[in-house]
Amino acid sequence: MPSELLLAGTPAVPDHGFHATVRTAGEHTVDQEYFAGLDVEALLVAPYLRVLGAKGDRRIVVGMTEVAVRKDGEAEVTVVVQATWHENGGWRQEDEPHHLDVVPTLSGPAHVVSGDPRAVAATAAKAFAEASRAELARLRGIRYEVERQIADLLSQRRTTALRPLLAGIIELSIATGRARDHARDACRNGLWVWLWDPETYHRNRDTTGPGDTHRAALRHCEAIDAELAEEAGRLHSLLTSMSTFAVAQDGEAQQRFNTIAAAAAAGLGVPALILSLYGADTFLPLTSFDHAWRALVPIAVTALVAVGVVLRRIPGRTTVRQYAFGLGLVVTLVGVLFAAGALAPAG
Repeated sequence: MPSELLLAGTPAVPDHGFHATVRTAGEHTVDQEYFAGLDVEALLVAPYLRVLGAKGDRRIVVGMTEVAVRKDGEAEVTVVVQATWHENGGWRQEDEPHHLDVVPTLSGPAHVVSGDPRAVAATAAKAFAEASRAELARLRGIRYEVERQIADLLSQRRTTALRPLLAGIIELSIATGRARDHARDACRNGLWVWLWDPETYHRNRDTTGPGDTHRAALRHCEAIDAELAEEAGRLHSLLTSMSTFAVAQDGEAQQRFNTIAAAAAAGLGVPALILSLYGADTFLPLTSFDHAWRALVPIAVTALVAVGVVLRRIPGRTTVRQYAFGLGLVVTLVGVLFAAGALAPAG
């Protein structure tokens, strides 16, 4: 497997980064047996969180980054992809983790990586943890987009379906929770340094002051955990708010249906009432302009008043398009009455 230059930045910064073979793997347990099977001097595991692709076709990738360095300095980086979420018409988790070209995602941030195998592993793990922490800004940006869609839905600035929004919030909440699990595991296990350096593991767990590179990596993992906890809380708050809004929207939909039904009843019943009270035989058939306006103008005015009242009472903001639609209904009704009156036999 060819060696890749990692953590050198884009474009590559001279004298930065290190060479390592890169591979992807499925989820597995990191323990003493696994570490012994690698036959390496040092192994550290950092959280892997990336938001890849352009808007509309993005992916959220959650997993871990394993940095293994042998005694001769040869390094191997394994990206364990646990789950991916795709923005294909709405966020959804893919049944199988998407196969990615992970090498470009490991190019930064640029770090000077040097020293013995343990130092190389610690520096690389710290850089990969920092890269995952930087991706939180893009994850937060996705949440802002969802909040904007919710605002548009509430203000009726844009027609947006409620169910896809609720599903997207739940999917993002799952992705955030999975990523937080990895950050929490990295903090609890000290990036799995206890497998080969229990002294450093206990020292960095027992101190709260500034420490070495390993401690810096732990601080990034702790920050990821804290920020993801905040994101999860906000997403859950959004979900609760949207659930409340869904109940209110159902009531509003029922009210809108009742209002439209009243408009239909008024549009059909008022003309029938006028014709039954005053009779139409005197004006039928509608073969002259005088007969037409005397018979139809009162009906048209009454129907316009009924439709106007109904439109004013519809929940939400009434648009010019809705008024135009109501006017069109009245014109259509009057046109049907005129055609029927013109074809009616003389009394």
